[in-house]
Amino acid sequence: MAVDGAGAGPDGRPSRYEEVVLGLLRGEGATVLTAGLWLLVTSLFTALFLAFVGWQVWENRALEARGRIGDAQVVRANYEGRGKSLNVVYLSGPVGATAILENPVHRPAAGDVIAVRYDPRHPTHLREADAPIWRWPDFLVTVPPAVAGCLVVPAEWMRFRRRLRERRV
Repeated sequence: MAVDGAGAGPDGRPSRYEEVVLGLLRGEGATVLTAGLWLLVTSLFTALFLAFVGWQVWENRALEARGRIGDAQVVRANYEGRGKSLNVVYLSGPVGATAILENPVHRPAAGDVIAVRYDPRHPTHLREADAPIWRWPDFLVTVPPAVAGCLVVPAEWMRFRRRLRERRV
């Protein structure tokens, strides 16, 4: 399947891939300008989602590969609102360093000592020691748009190239 725009037929009709993928979208892309804008917008959003997924994978792999277990004291517990978090100070490992533990599994109070898994190179990357390293809900939010974007961007590119050829004729 050609992604460079060569998938259009000799009569200038869109390829089957372009019809199927872009048929699900409402964007017309009737002119070179609108096709180019659709390409730009979908490319930027896809790059954003791919970067976020890459960052999550990198951080989780680092915790898996070089994570150390240490003790931290809870300085402040925030269970209000959407983002639950704990402000902690390390008692072992990077002693005295502070970090924010987001989305804690347990609900310790201020002053409690908890076991945490942290990255020695980046002590601010941490999870509770018994919490799963991989946060699957984050992936469920970011991976589908990234995959959809990887399907849409080549079709947008094909449409943009076809509109450019139509303009030259």
